[in-house]
Amino acid sequence: MALTLLILGLALGTYLLRLLPLTALSRVTLPTWAQDWLSLVPGAVLAASLAQALLVQGERLALSWRNPYLLAAIPAFLVAWRTRNVVWTMLAGMAAYALVGHVFP
Repeated sequence: MALTLLILGLALGTYLLRLLPLTALSRVTLPTWAQDWLSLVPGAVLAASLAQALLVQGERLALSWRNPYLLAAIPAFLVAWRTRNVVWTMLAGMAAYALVGHVFP
């Protein structure tokens, strides 16, 4: 019962944290500089998440050729840069990770 209440409370909190700014800002016209700044937030969040996933293993920085995530990200990045296609990028990343998993078990 306590776990259910905890989950419901967290769900309500998450919903309100997303709903309140959306409803408050829907009636306001933001200045151009604020719109430009907000347009950069998704890319910054994605870059921070990717950097954490690719470069940190445990609590250590993993900048070596034995890091399978980093090795698989290189061809995925190149495919993304060349094709600008999410599906091809994901397929390239998964294939590269599978291949790296066979080379470095």
